[in-house]
Amino acid sequence: MILFAGQEALSSHFMRKLKGELEGGGREVIELSDLASPLELREALGAGLFSSSKLVILKNLQEVKFEYLKILESFLKSDSDIILLVTADSKFIRSKTCKDLQKAGCKTAFYPQPDYLSRESMVQKLFQIEGGRIEPAAASLLAQSVEDGSVLVGFCLQLLSESHGTVTKGDVFAATGLSPRLTAFDAAKKALIGDRSALSDLRKVLSDGEPPIAVIGALDYKLREQCMKRESALPEDVWALSFSLLSKANLSLTSSSTQEGIDLIYEALMTVCKGARWKR
Repeated sequence: MILFAGQEALSSHFMRKLKGELEGGGREVIELSDLASPLELREALGAGLFSSSKLVILKNLQEVKFEYLKILESFLKSDSDIILLVTADSKFIRSKTCKDLQKAGCKTAFYPQPDYLSRESMVQKLFQIEGGRIEPAAASLLAQSVEDGSVLVGFCLQLLSESHGTVTKGDVFAATGLSPRLTAFDAAKKALIGDRSALSDLRKVLSDGEPPIAVIGALDYKLREQCMKRESALPEDVWALSFSLLSKANLSLTSSSTQEGIDLIYEALMTVCKGARWKR
C-alpha cells in the first residue's frame, strides 16, 4: 500500500499510463472513493476474478472508521500481490490513523501543496524529497506547461520513475508530449546565420496562431539587436532592405492587407538569410 498525501498525485495522464501498463500485464484496475463501504473495500482487496492480481485505487481518504482501518491493516499484513494506491489531503498525514497504517507497513509519500510554494519551487521540492534531480530550466518548463496541480505532480512522479540521472528539458518534452515552442525570435536567429529552415520555422509560428504584427516586432527586435554588435551579420544594403520590407509589412497589416503583409514578412526573412549566407 502506498499513500500519496498532500496532493491527488495520481493525475489522469499518469493513471492512464499506469493502468495501461498494468492491464497490459493482466492486472485488474479498480477505483474506489472515500465513500465506499467496508464491504466494497474488502471485495476490492480480494482475489481478482480474471487475473491473479489487481491495482486498487482509493481516492481522497479522510477519517477512517474502525472497521475500515482493520481491513487496511489486515491487507498490509498479508502477502497479497495486489497494489493499493491511496490519495489523501495533507491533514491525514498527521492523523493517528495514518500513523497506525504506517506501523502496519504503509509507505507514505508526502507532497507540498502548490498554494504554499510557487509551482516551480514545488517541482524542485518534490524532486528533492524523492532524491531525484531536475535542471532549473526543466523545472520551470514543467511548471509553466502543466496548469493542473494534480497533473503536475503526476508528471513529476513519471519523470522520477523513468529518469536515471538529472531530468532535462528534453525529458520533460518526452514525458508531457509537448513540443518545444518555436517563436519568431528563433526564426530570426536562424536567418541571421543563413539557415534557410528559418522560413519553415516562421510558417510554423504563424500557423500556431502568432499574430503577424507580433512576428514583425520580434524580427525587428532581433535585427536591431544584431545591428548594435560590432561585427554585423549582414551587409549594409541587406540591413536597409530588410527593415524596409518589415516596415511595408507593418503598413500592409494595419491597412487590412493581411496576406500582403505576411508575404512581405517572408521576403524580409529570406533577404536576411541570403545576406547572412553571402557575408559568410
